[in-house]
Amino acid sequence: MTISNYLEPRILDHILTSSTTPFVTTTDIFASLHTGDPGETGTASPLASTPRFSVHMGVAVSSTNSNDTTASVVCSATGTVTFIGLWDGTSTALANHLWSGALTASRVVANVGDSVTLAVNGLTVTLD
Repeated sequence: MTISNYLEPRILDHILTSSTTPFVTTTDIFASLHTGDPGETGTASPLASTPRFSVHMGVAVSSTNSNDTTASVVCSATGTVTFIGLWDGTSTALANHLWSGALTASRVVANVGDSVTLAVNGLTVTLD
């Protein structure tokens, strides 16, 4: 997964300076589904009007972190999901894009109302 432009300077400031600025605005993490690379801002190629959904991340082990509960969303559009984005909120206007990355296997959403589900440990974020 790729760290966003928003998060990169916050990580560097926290590690290399005395900054106390929080990385994110909440402890809740939300995922967005994309039909292509969402880019550094996380706003490109969204699965149209499908809401962001809560993803509970477990405790990091070494340089990786994974979701420790199942997470799912009912899709309000169709398409082939190939990327996922991570956010600190549900509203683009009020949230910050944190990470994005390609799925290991794409997921076809054939019908409005289909669900996309992330199994436990189905989403892994690596900082290396």
